Amino acid sequence: MSREASRLARSQETLWEFVSCFAPSNPGMLGYNVFETTSWDETVDVNAFRRAAGDVTARHDALRIVFETLDIEPRIRILDGIDPPVQFTDLTAEPASRRDLLRSSILGYERGRAFDLCDGPLWSVVLLRTAPDRHVVAVTLFHLIADGWSTGVLLRDLRAAYLARTGAGPALPPLKLSYAAATADPLLDPADRRRRDEFWRRTLTPLPDEWPFERSAQRPDVTAEATLGLPIEPGLIGRLHAFARAQRITPFLLYLAAYRILLGARTGRPRLVLGTATAGRDEPGAEDLVGQFTHNVYVATTMGPDTTLLDGIGRVRSAMYEAVRHTASFTEIARAVHPGFDAARPWPFLLLYHSWFQSAAPTNDPPPDRREHRSRARKPAGLVLDEHATRLWAKRGEPGLVVRHDRRGASMNYNPTIYPRAAMLETLEGYTAVLNALLADPGQRIGDLKLS
Repeated sequence: MSREASRLARSQETLWEFVSCFAPSNPGMLGYNVFETTSWDETVDVNAFRRAAGDVTARHDALRIVFETLDIEPRIRILDGIDPPVQFTDLTAEPASRRDLLRSSILGYERGRAFDLCDGPLWSVVLLRTAPDRHVVAVTLFHLIADGWSTGVLLRDLRAAYLARTGAGPALPPLKLSYAAATADPLLDPADRRRRDEFWRRTLTPLPDEWPFERSAQRPDVTAEATLGLPIEPGLIGRLHAFARAQRITPFLLYLAAYRILLGARTGRPRLVLGTATAGRDEPGAEDLVGQFTHNVYVATTMGPDTTLLDGIGRVRSAMYEAVRHTASFTEIARAVHPGFDAARPWPFLLLYHSWFQSAAPTNDPPPDRREHRSRARKPAGLVLDEHATRLWAKRGEPGLVVRHDRRGASMNYNPTIYPRAAMLETLEGYTAVLNALLADPGQRIGDLKLS
């Protein structure tokens, strides 16, 4: 049994266009997932754990989503029931030297695993026993059914359901809000829709072009990925947060403004567009749901060398306010700014900004270090790269900055075969310089910044 098939929620459109572009024949093979782990330092009743996973599956509609069609505007269905995808692996019989290797291998596979979108389930949970009283719990969800916030919700509910199943805690309380209600389309009259579309047309045209920094001369591997960390000193964090309060903005917006100022100072370009995402969990109770809620917004600002740092912050704040006030789905924005959008599909959201900036979901991971961590994205079978596809894959690998939820650090994500590591290090050093300059002299001109 299942509910009637429906179109994607507005918050899912952006990601569907993305995976349809880079893996059109089977988007579930792209490994575009959200992933998180936690530790349970206790003995675990595996049968109770499986039953708890079943309780959580019944609780969250998003965990029972499957795709009915895989075309450019697919239909999805929420099943009434689905077997929880639990994998238990006992590593205690393995020698210690091999145990860590197997643990890393299993978790690495889970992070980028493929999903069968039409059969489901589109998520998995792994229970690894590394000692009789030590376990790792890992959850992986296809990004179309869950955002980064959802991994924390799922792990929390799984823990509570397990305690309830073993008699060590109360049953999970009912959810305050249904997934359908939380993702329902807003009611706008035709005049408001026209004003919203005109805002995005005015804001994003001409469409942003490619990342303006230097590229490597080597032959690129379009699937290569790298992350370069930037720890932020605790003393600097506290001063930045105090400065943000004084300016009546959030720390996130301050970090975003600093990145925008940096890009303008490094490239000399007056107009730049940053892409970012809102949590999309505005309704009371939405914070307790597993699902894909994020909405992309695009922050376009113009600054010259005579613009002061403080004025730059004000421009980013105003642009962000307007972007959020005119929040729209991906297809609504794309149709407003690109007359040929429907004929060009799939047409990913990468083409709507110069660089990406976002806040990571809450995590227990330590702050990043300055080492470069490399990996490879899943390469779709039969991938053929013409000039257009190569450009899109290069755009996919353009540098973007992700700040930690606790603001204790940031990470630059990029394709290391296209963008030299030295240039990325220089960018991160420049970012730190801008953060310090904001505190030292917010009245100085962008053109006078010392970035090294």
